[in-house]
Formats: sequence, C-alpha cells, structure tokens
Amino acid sequence: MLRRLVMVALLAGALGAPGIVSSGQDSAVGPDAWTPSLTPWGDTDLQGIWSPGYALTPLERPARFGTREYLTDAEVAELESAQRVSEGRDFRPDAGTVADVEGAYNDAFTGRGDRVIWTRRTSLVVDPPDGRIPPLTAEARARGVSDGRRGGVPVPTTAEGDPIPYFIDITSSENTDNPEDRPSDRCLGVTLPFVRVSTGTYSRIVQSPSSVTIYQEYGHHGGAYRTIHLDGRPHPPSHIRQWLGHSVGRWEGGALVVEVANFSSRTSFRGSRENLRLVERFTRVGPNRMIQRVTVEDPTVWNRPWTIELPLAEEDNRRNQIYEAACHEGNYALTNILAGARRQERLAAK
Repeated sequence: MLRRLVMVALLAGALGAPGIVSSGQDSAVGPDAWTPSLTPWGDTDLQGIWSPGYALTPLERPARFGTREYLTDAEVAELESAQRVSEGRDFRPDAGTVADVEGAYNDAFTGRGDRVIWTRRTSLVVDPPDGRIPPLTAEARARGVSDGRRGGVPVPTTAEGDPIPYFIDITSSENTDNPEDRPSDRCLGVTLPFVRVSTGTYSRIVQSPSSVTIYQEYGHHGGAYRTIHLDGRPHPPSHIRQWLGHSVGRWEGGALVVEVANFSSRTSFRGSRENLRLVERFTRVGPNRMIQRVTVEDPTVWNRPWTIELPLAEEDNRRNQIYEAACHEGNYALTNILAGARRQERLAAK
C-alpha cells in the first residue's frame, strides 16, 4: 500500500508541475532524480502500453517561434484553453473546405482538454536547432521527392503561413496504379519512424533478456510487430530487406539504443527508401513517461541527419488493451480511389 501511495504522489507531481521539460537524455523529471524499475534480469523496464496521445505539437517548428524550443506557461494555457472551449463536433466549417472534411474526425474521437505535449516543445524536430527538416539533396529533387508536399498538394498553412499543426502525416505520397501502391489502404500503414501524434496511436513493449518486441497500432491503417535483437547479431546482408527494416539494440546505461537498417525499396519515409537508417533511443524519464528520440539519416535524400523527439505516456495496463486492427477488410473505398484516378487520367489525356 505504501509503495502505491508513493507512486501516486510521484505521478501527480510529474503531471501537475508546470514547466517540466526533458532533453531526452536525462533520467530525471523536475528537480529530483527518478530511478526507473528494472526487469528481473537487470535491464530498465520499458514494458507497457505507450502513446503520444492527441497532441497539438507539429512536426516542424512554426516560423513564429524562430529558434525557440519551448512554449511558455502562458502559451500552453492559451492553447489548451482554446481547445477546451472549442465547439468541436457541434461546429461545421463551410461545406467542401479542407477543415470541413478534416472535421469528420471530430472531438468525439480526438478528445478535448490538455493536448500540448508535456515537454512543451514547439516542434517534434529537435535537430537541426531551427526545428525544421533539412533541405533535400539535388539527387532527391531530381528523383521527384517532394519537399513539404503530398501528392502535389501543398501542406495547408495558417493565415500566418505556418503549417497547420494537425497536418503531420510524414509518409510520402501514395500512387494509384494498383492496390499495392496504397499501403494505408492495404493495412500496411505502419512505417518507421512511427511518428503519429495527432492520431492517438498506441504501442505495446514486451521485453526478454535477448530481445524487445513492439506492437505498433495505427488504427484503421493496420498494425505491425517488430523485434529488436539484443544478442549482438549484425544486420543481415544488404540483399535481405524488410518493410520495417532490421532492428538491433543495445543498452547504454538505462537507455535502449536501437539501430535500424535494411529497409525495403517498397517502404517510404518522406521519399527515403532502402537507404534509410535510423537510430532510436528509448529513455524512461518518469513514473509514466518515456522519451523516444529518433535520428533519421539518408544522404541520398537530406543534406544532413535530423532528429525527432517523441514524448510517450504510459497507459493504464489494467484497464487498457490493444486489439489487433481489423483494418480494411471490405474496403470499397479502394475501388473508388483507383477508379477516380483512372478518370483523372482520362481527363488529363483530353
């Protein structure tokens, strides 16, 4: 009972204290150090269901913040207050607008209340220091890789010219030549790095002495399992490729460091395919808090590596479960998507 009361007090402090931030490298939240629990074999215990929740933090830093990394208390209060008083599901924008279509997933699904990520960062990108994805290489542009566009459509912006926060789908555009070109419609929507903040995704981590397994759930886009090997094995030969790449990990202090390589040419992350390499770092920073940092590298796409920081909160494992997604069985919309693309081609030919 005493242990439970102590944990409740620590949790309340982590959730309620203003101005808490983390670099992702520290093992403390607030002024007092916190020591994570260990597995029976001595590794940091990362097990449980984790989620970034539904957050307002954009992938890239809005221009108005410049090089400022963190929101002030007043800015957090303003953003969350606006969310709480939003008309949400009771309000419909002008018919036919992007906001009207986006509103189909209204507050009945996205929730209301506190939605500013608890690190209070102004962007998920933490390196480069400007919080922006590095420029594309000339090689990537020559291949037609798009910078800030999806399917030829500019990312929607606010009146001030900033990308709107909820538009953070960071996969590349999908083609419409055949069903296999539609990974999200074919239940292959999970890609790495798995950065889905505004959509309320969940991941379950299970550990053993020789491996860590993660099931990552992306709702109606499907789910995926990945195994991180801890036994010192190398990546397989370069001709062996996988949709989620091949993951090998090691412990550095209390942090799990994972290197991912050998992605398939069918996988795509903002135009990066088989040359994509990731370094993930999972660090417990509080009783129900974890920082996942992901460094993304592909010299054929970007002119330098860049890093995302994804704060994760642990869900109540006694009440919550992740059930494998039924995904898109009987997805008649896929027929309409392909038929619509053929019609557009005919119109363009005329």
